[in-house]
Amino acid sequence: MIKLFNLLLALLVVTFAFGQQNIPNGNFEDWGVHQTQVVDNWDVSGNVTSSSDAVKGSKALRLENIASSKTRGFISTGPFIGDKLSGVPYDEQPLSLRFKAKFDLALGDRAQIACLFSYKGNTIAYAGLDIEGNSNDTFASFSVPITWNLSTNPDTVALVVSSLNLETQQFNGDGYIIIDDVHFSTISTRNKELPNGDFENWTTETRDDLKGWYTTDDYLIDISGYQFATPIVAQSNKGRSGTKAVELTTKELNGDLLPGMILVGNSLQDFERASFPISNRWKYFEGYYQYNPVNGDSAFFAAFLYKSGIPIGTAQFVAHKKASSYTYFAQEIDYLLPSLTPDSAAIFVASSNPDESRGNGTWLLVDDLKFSDKNSSVFDLNLNKLTVYPNPFTNTIHLSGIDQMIGADYSIIDVLGKPIIDGVLERNMTIDLSNQLPGVYVLHISGKHVKTTKILIKE
Repeated sequence: MIKLFNLLLALLVVTFAFGQQNIPNGNFEDWGVHQTQVVDNWDVSGNVTSSSDAVKGSKALRLENIASSKTRGFISTGPFIGDKLSGVPYDEQPLSLRFKAKFDLALGDRAQIACLFSYKGNTIAYAGLDIEGNSNDTFASFSVPITWNLSTNPDTVALVVSSLNLETQQFNGDGYIIIDDVHFSTISTRNKELPNGDFENWTTETRDDLKGWYTTDDYLIDISGYQFATPIVAQSNKGRSGTKAVELTTKELNGDLLPGMILVGNSLQDFERASFPISNRWKYFEGYYQYNPVNGDSAFFAAFLYKSGIPIGTAQFVAHKKASSYTYFAQEIDYLLPSLTPDSAAIFVASSNPDESRGNGTWLLVDDLKFSDKNSSVFDLNLNKLTVYPNPFTNTIHLSGIDQMIGADYSIIDVLGKPIIDGVLERNMTIDLSNQLPGVYVLHISGKHVKTTKILIKE
């Protein structure tokens, strides 16, 4: 999941979209409530919803394939732990898996249902079926034989249903399957019921919805249906200039650290157009934050500016130290070309470096993000005299015009914020980057009276 976010962040460098002047909802005052219907006793992923088109009771389960977003519907009796699917207690030996289904799948696409019976962690029986085509808008009845390898009663059963082939994960088009009354049977007798196998029981879960931004919690719901009891991205009443701010926390999920992240946009698809119009050649990307890093974590702030969809400027700020009260940052925007005015921008903020999260519980509070032409803490000391050459470069870069910056700290990071090299500026400075891969890098210079960045391109 984290790698996907890194890829999508990189896509911001070549994308374009919509919004309003400066940074939409950059003061984080506009919040709503996000409601999600979750089927009880099942783990869900992707496009899974309740359907009133039911055979037994008033509700059934609908799983959908959406080719444009490459998402499908998937449910299981429990999450994967390692490479094994969790199950539910079950101690009978049924002969068949039975259910009702209505479906209309694209040509070549297959929905799948499968179950595994286990005893002390070992699989002793299984059943599975591929479903393709369409049912002509009627429910079809299915009875799938269960193959038993041992006569021993199981202690667990795991069951999965997917609207798409679990092996290929390839889409040929849009489609759906509605499934109801999943149960086991021995000849004409129903065996012990699965928990909520008729999909009648659903719970409405609510969480804060940050208007105009796409969050880690949105991402989790979209790809897995999972929702933390306490959201990763939450509303805070500790606003700096208003009454509200946004709170981001790094949390652990299935052994991975997942940062709190926010990106301008309203859906997963917005990653390909998650920017908003601007009409000024702003000088600074600025804002305020409080920070409590764990295990050497670092927070990441990034702004990307474009002209006709082409990146022409960037500003990236990394916070390493604890800040118990609101701390101001102003990062100068580094423009590739001196004359172009951007027409759009994108913003990304993370409680931990998405490429190298280190601390479960790292906490970041953010407020009043904006672009500006002035900042209240950084002096301009003829920064236009700073020259980095050659740029683009092959192996080394040279810095000139840094007489008033001697002794300032410098660092070079990649486009995802991963540190490459750091040090202190010296006269006649030459930096060797021969070991780095071709790509885009950012030089940060930070001292008592100077903060600036430069984009570096290695060929």
